[in-house]
Amino acid sequence: MLKTDRARKHILLVEDHEDALEIVAFNLPEYKLIYARDFNEGLRVSRRRYFDLYILDNWLPDGTGVGLCRLIREFDPHTPILFYSAVATACDMEEALRAGAQAYLIKPVESGEFRLAVAQLTSAVGKRDAEARLAEITAIREELAIQRIENAALMENAKEKHQRSQEKSMRLKAELAFLGAGGTRGDFARQWPSVFIEEARGHSDSERL
Repeated sequence: MLKTDRARKHILLVEDHEDALEIVAFNLPEYKLIYARDFNEGLRVSRRRYFDLYILDNWLPDGTGVGLCRLIREFDPHTPILFYSAVATACDMEEALRAGAQAYLIKPVESGEFRLAVAQLTSAVGKRDAEARLAEITAIREELAIQRIENAALMENAKEKHQRSQEKSMRLKAELAFLGAGGTRGDFARQWPSVFIEEARGHSDSERL
């Protein structure tokens, strides 16, 4: 059963030669291939979408694959980059690897070697994604634990504030009643704490009964 486009791994191929495009498409039928035919288009597409692998020619009409590789690494530091190019000097290969590429294949490449390189690079992405997912879940759990502690503290503070507000309202009503019955403010201030504690304890005991 064929995978849907969403389930298939996505590869950006930046290549200006039609025959090379056809070769890659023939060798990688199980992948979703997106094409860009020059440096600028490759940069634009790579910034707009997410990929599991970049395959770059090193000799493009408006730039080099090495230059494109460097720019991709500025916003995507981990997705593998594979060079697939006829430009084959040791200097070019070293420069590509320094720019952030993981592998460099020289055209023409035997089909099995090409498919193996792509499979290894995309499977490495899967392993890193699993590790990244685990790190993500751990971070989420830690943050949720912190939030639960903070929420519990907020709830406790809110409960204390509500209780103090109730006590203040109760004290005001009690004071008005006390003064209205002929008592003085000084007497009320001296008697209030003990009266309140006694009544509160009595009310709590009656609730338990």
